[in-house]
Amino acid sequence: MLSTHKNKIDIAYVFIFYIGFQGGKYFLQNRIQEVGFAVILCLFFYGAIKLALQRASIKWQWWFWCVPIVISYPMIISSVMYYLNTGSNVMYSFFATREFLILFLSPTIYFLYKLGYPIERLEKVIVFSLVIAVINYLFFYLTLDLPSMALGGDEYMAKQVTWDPWRGYRLKAPSAALIVATCYCLIMLIKKNDFVIKVGVFIFFGLVIFIWSLLMARTQMASLFLSIIIYVLFFMRPKSLNILMLVMPIILVVIGVMESSVIEFFFIEDHTRAKSFNIALQVIREHPIFGFGTASWKGITYQSIFGKTFYPSDIGFIGIFFKYGIVGGILYLVFIFYLLVRIVKANWCFTLYYKYSNPLLVSFVLWDLLITFNVLLIPTLVFTPGMMMAAIIIGLTACYRDKYSKVNNSKTKLV
Repeated sequence: MLSTHKNKIDIAYVFIFYIGFQGGKYFLQNRIQEVGFAVILCLFFYGAIKLALQRASIKWQWWFWCVPIVISYPMIISSVMYYLNTGSNVMYSFFATREFLILFLSPTIYFLYKLGYPIERLEKVIVFSLVIAVINYLFFYLTLDLPSMALGGDEYMAKQVTWDPWRGYRLKAPSAALIVATCYCLIMLIKKNDFVIKVGVFIFFGLVIFIWSLLMARTQMASLFLSIIIYVLFFMRPKSLNILMLVMPIILVVIGVMESSVIEFFFIEDHTRAKSFNIALQVIREHPIFGFGTASWKGITYQSIFGKTFYPSDIGFIGIFFKYGIVGGILYLVFIFYLLVRIVKANWCFTLYYKYSNPLLVSFVLWDLLITFNVLLIPTLVFTPGMMMAAIIIGLTACYRDKYSKVNNSKTKLV
């Protein structure tokens, strides 16, 4: 069905992944992301309408309505709560949550697959997009004047630069792309490949390592190392689950102690975060169920209410409870474990059917393990890169699930 449009869809996917990995945030104040959301919606409705006309044997209503229902909580309920608590224009808050529109990528991937867009082609496009994300970051890191950006009058661009005494000025990097790219390269270097592919992967891996050396993100690198160990011990094959069940209490205690130590360190060294944390706890006590709501840069801001240094995104999972309440926090935890179970099962099934591992699926498992370990420190799934990765995982695993079911049916017929 899509044989004449596959190249156009390739380009559309590359553009979507580019904005999802935040490649456009270094220029035009990231206005390019609105175009990306429009492209996603166009592909979504194209796939939905095509399949509806074909009367395809899929759960069409479920795939069509699942994302609108999911994003209604952060986009509608949270916006209404902010209006009720502050009197701010509800539309300001609604448009401030437009990043959640990227979740429409999930059913879009499945719709286009059912119309004839191969999974293997999508995976190649994802890998190509990782290369673009890495090169894009290096280009802007080497060409932008970071000190001028940090000290300049443009507030948005200043936030793209961080500084500390021992690392100096650093341009905020596409962390999700770097983590997946690192895992993918490590796996590809171990696997048997053609010499040309091996050289290409080695060069790309060198670029990724160079970026890590610039960032010196010790927490992320340590978490990635821990994820690899946990994956090898417990998530590489189904039989490992028996061991996991036995040592899970120990793992949870160790992770809890590590994250508690990091949080305590942050609050001792960073008085701004400590102050924001205390403010958030007080607000959560007053608005426990649905939270305080989502603010916008227009109208009444968090800073105009709680002080110019208050940012919920800087205080980890407490920021989720602050904005979305206990209901939002519980939904977040349920979703993050649902995502982990889904990608782990898909990886196992792929290895079972094809007798070899899929480097991209394994990389997604490692990324998911990492964000699960760091859930208290960084609620990744409420930011654009995290939401895009979640959408890719759900869409891709749905495609593989459909493919596995067809293989099972064919085997049954042969028997």
